[in-house]
Parts: sequence; structure tokens; C-alpha cells
Amino acid sequence: MLRPIVFVCLLSLTFAALKRTAQYKGTTLKFYVDQQDTTIFAGAILNCYDKGGWLVMPKYSNLNQAVASVARGYEAWIGGSDIYGEGAFRWNDGEDVEWANWSPGEPNNGGNDQDCMKINHKMQSGSGNWDDDQCHDLFGYVCQIPNKKASPQERSKFTVFSGQNATSYFQAKSFCENRRSRLALMEDVNTFEHRVPGIDGSSFAEYWVSHQQDVDSCGTISHDGISYARCLQALPFICEQVAPYDLSVSDEEATLEIGSNLNVECSAFGFPTPEVKWYRHNVYVAHQKRGVAKSTLVLDNVNSEDDGMYVCKATNEVDGERSTTEGYFWLGITIILG
Repeated sequence: MLRPIVFVCLLSLTFAALKRTAQYKGTTLKFYVDQQDTTIFAGAILNCYDKGGWLVMPKYSNLNQAVASVARGYEAWIGGSDIYGEGAFRWNDGEDVEWANWSPGEPNNGGNDQDCMKINHKMQSGSGNWDDDQCHDLFGYVCQIPNKKASPQERSKFTVFSGQNATSYFQAKSFCENRRSRLALMEDVNTFEHRVPGIDGSSFAEYWVSHQQDVDSCGTISHDGISYARCLQALPFICEQVAPYDLSVSDEEATLEIGSNLNVECSAFGFPTPEVKWYRHNVYVAHQKRGVAKSTLVLDNVNSEDDGMYVCKATNEVDGERSTTEGYFWLGITIILG
């Protein structure tokens, strides 16, 4: 039973396509899926580990709802299995699966070789139902990564301008901004060498990036690392668009008495500046105050029908495609008996 997992531990997929992200209690949920990088269960574990996190383990209802939402419309691996004992499902950290959300009739160990857990059974949009499946089948997966390790540049689209486009630092910055992007904010050579298209590995060229030491000295990047050059020098440069990141929700969970009031603010960063909106049951919430890259959910005189999950969505357009990051707020209602 262990042989397939041990064998594929050598097949970690380095270039995964990020489909959707969400914030959950100090961590980032990242959903990866695409035709070329769906993976087997063991590959999902290794890929999440390589990104500084773990294959998500939705041990509680709220986290399960968040995972179902971020992977909605797709079946995705989650971090549990019964590979060490048929029917005795455990999370990858060794804890027994206690709270569960199995689909009716599941787990059924179909074909006597279904040992690994996935969410959104039958691809029901955001169903959150679990199923056991063959560990060597190919699905997307959801990683849970501490925010301090979740780099926003994984959500960046870089464009290089060289040759006749070489210009001063300040003109390069304006050029990028006029194209609804920014001069790339790049912190390390690894991103430069592996995520920026069209970079010549043998070239010693420097490119303007968004660092300024003083009025005369501006940031560059090359294969040698971050450096500085005279700001008026003509150099090639890198523009960057960034899907929404660092989404923040002022309250993630609250229990209110009937008739109470509460405001919950959601904000995010991104380039272009994202639109931020609140939804409930996939319907736009009318009672919200929207601003630049933020929106405040206004809950006045709440009643029993207002409880449940509210979703904040920050959306912009990167390279012609809509990109979204989500955050969640759960409201519980308490009835006070006289």
C-alpha cells in the first residue's frame, strides 16, 4: 500500500499554477490546479512542503468551508488518508480524523485501493464534501502556508522591457504605472532567475527594479543580486502586475446577540489596485461601505437569518485575467432568553 507514495516522492512538481488564494487565521490557503501540474497525493504533500507550508487539513467546519470555497468547482487533495489502517483515517500530522464531512456513502474504499482524501466530491461547487480516492490519481491541491512564508510574488506577472526601451529609473517607473503595473519590487535573485521570462542566463545586464537608496542612486537587479546605479542612467527594466495579496479582515469570527451591530473591514493590496467586495451565499451584500482597496461590512440590528459565513473578495486583472483573493468572516447569533 505504501509503494506508490514512496515511489512518487521523487516527483515533486516545481512549477505549479496558482489558481486562487484565501486568508484564514494568520495563514494563506493556496489552491493549485492546471492540466500540467495536477498531481498525485504524495506530490501535493511535497509541493506544499516546498512552499513552506503543508497540505491543508480541514479539521474543523470553518476551515473546511474556507477550503471548499477556495477550491470551488474542483476536486482537490486534502491532507488525510487511511494508508496505515483501512478505515482508520488520520491527518498527515498523525491526528485521528474526528470531525468529518464525508459525502453520503463515503468513504467506501472503491476497488479496495482508495486511501487518500479529497474535498468537493463530484466537483460540486464549494460543496466541501469529502471522498476517498486512489492516491495515484491526479487532482489539484490546497496548501496552507503561514503568512510570513507566503510570498506575494508568487502572484506576480513580470514583463521585461529592454533594447530601445532602456531608460532612466524615473521614466521606467512612469512607463510601468501607465500600463497599470509597477516597477518590479523584487527582493531576491531566485525570483529574478526563475520567474521573470526572457532573462538571458549568461547576460550580465542590470535591470531597474523598485528600490531607491537616495535621489541619485536607484535599485537594479542582475544575476549578481540587488545593486544600485545612477538613476538617470539608461537601463532595461522590469514591470510587474500582482494579483491581490495581504488581504486582511478586521474580525474573522464573532458571536452577537440579536439586535447587535458590528462593522468588519476587509482590505487588500495588488497592482492594479484591487476592487474589494463582500458576498454571502455568492450574492453581493448591499450593506457595505466601499473604499479604495477596502470595504466595510455593515451589520446592523442582526437577526437569526444573518448568521453564517461572509466572503470578502479582492479582485483585479493581471495579464488579461481576473485574479481573486478571499477572506472570511463567520457570524454566530445568540438568542438571550429573559
